[in-house]
Amino acid sequence: MSARGEGEPWRLLDDIDRLVDETMRDGEPRSGYDFGDPAFPDCPNPYCDETWHGLAITTHMYRMRLRGNVDPDYDHRTDDSPVLCPGSGHLGEWEDPGVLWAELRNPREEGAQDCDGHEVEPEAGADAEADDPRKLQADAMWMAVTRPATVVWTTTLLVALTSMFLTPVHWRWLTPAIGIAALVAIAWLLGSKRRRFPPGYLRERLCARPETLFALVLMPVAGWLPALWCWRTPMHASRDVADAYRVLLIACALAGVAHAIVQLSRIRRVPREMVDGAGETDLSKHSTNMLALAILWLLLALPLVLLLGLTFGRLTYQPDAVWAATGVLAVTMVCFLLETAVLARINRDSSETVISILLFFAVKALLLWSLHVLGTTHFALR
Repeated sequence: MSARGEGEPWRLLDDIDRLVDETMRDGEPRSGYDFGDPAFPDCPNPYCDETWHGLAITTHMYRMRLRGNVDPDYDHRTDDSPVLCPGSGHLGEWEDPGVLWAELRNPREEGAQDCDGHEVEPEAGADAEADDPRKLQADAMWMAVTRPATVVWTTTLLVALTSMFLTPVHWRWLTPAIGIAALVAIAWLLGSKRRRFPPGYLRERLCARPETLFALVLMPVAGWLPALWCWRTPMHASRDVADAYRVLLIACALAGVAHAIVQLSRIRRVPREMVDGAGETDLSKHSTNMLALAILWLLLALPLVLLLGLTFGRLTYQPDAVWAATGVLAVTMVCFLLETAVLARINRDSSETVISILLFFAVKALLLWSLHVLGTTHFALR
């Protein structure tokens, strides 16, 4: 090797040292990060309190920061925990991560630390397992998948209540709102909601359960059923009006079938979705949530609808239409109670099984009475 060739590496190191000296002559460059520098830009995400950051902040990363240590096997590329901020360079719309920030800023696990390294006392009665970000993410996804069915129920309830003030010829033109609302919920799930999860997260879980894809198709079909029927029916007789109300209940029942398919299929364990050797969905808590939803509709929505019918119903154009709204609520509660009974039976929870069955028969009686009133009432046509 020539003498020049032997000296080239040393000259290269000298050039690097000289370049560094020239760069740092006037202090740290503006592009560098100076901890505590108030002039350093903040993250443009209105839901993020951090300074400018290139990488996405996930719940796993934030929990490690709160604890004050980094998991030795952590890899950001394989981190599939919920995303709190997609990064300051994100070009799309900013999504509100919702309760996740609040949950992580108030850690409940023993030994957790805040951002300054001080240990945070766990809350009394807190369940650390419930705060697992992977389970929170799964719960948020499945709730979004069942939302189109919930939208069908609520929109049908509003149409039934509105029909008390309108003639059948007029209120039947409101029925397309049910189908449109269901399609909007589907579009939201496949659009903005999907982007809040890691790439492929929603697709993998739905494809692992093909029945949920069928349920997602059934939900908008149920939503458009009343519109298709009412458009083909002239509403020239009281019987036509009664049949239209029955079609509303049938649409709610179909949405309930789709809702049950999703809620029951989500408990099926898929190996790649296991969290610490268990499924992403806690079966016991899942059945309790279904029972709580049924009781919520029973104690809040049903009394309000009946109060409206008994007090202001006679001042409306079609007072007996309140029983169509009551039937919608009854179908919804029947769906929740049947799901609870099946889940509690699988979980061998006798108390929830008994409660759900007793409430089921009570709600079923209410549904049968609503159908009886709708079938025997003479509805006004003009």
